Amino acid sequence: MKQTLVLLCLFVAAAGVWLGVMENVLKHAGYAGRSAIAAYITLQAILTLLSLWLNGRPPVFRALVLIGALAIALFGASATINILRSRHFEAFVLLIGAALVLEGALTIAVLLRMSKAGTT
Repeated sequence: MKQTLVLLCLFVAAAGVWLGVMENVLKHAGYAGRSAIAAYITLQAILTLLSLWLNGRPPVFRALVLIGALAIALFGASATINILRSRHFEAFVLLIGAALVLEGALTIAVLLRMSKAGTT
């Protein structure tokens, strides 16, 4: 599960960077807010990777990453639901939204498992 999470985080981080760059190149109305969301997506993936590298230490950092994982999973679920209901379907939103849900769920599962295994 840990290796899958690492690959997923790398994908999500790259997707977040891509989203941020595209928002700042295209500069459609509201791009600043969407750029901030892209930065958060990227940051959460990087912090998750850092937490894995540190074996879930320190516990306060692990707790913050877990909170971020829950938030990113909820954000991904919201994006997925909204794009499926939208008249203007964009496959990349569905793909990234699903990846965010998976990243959040796997982060929670892996970090909690590490905590229970006593590696922290």
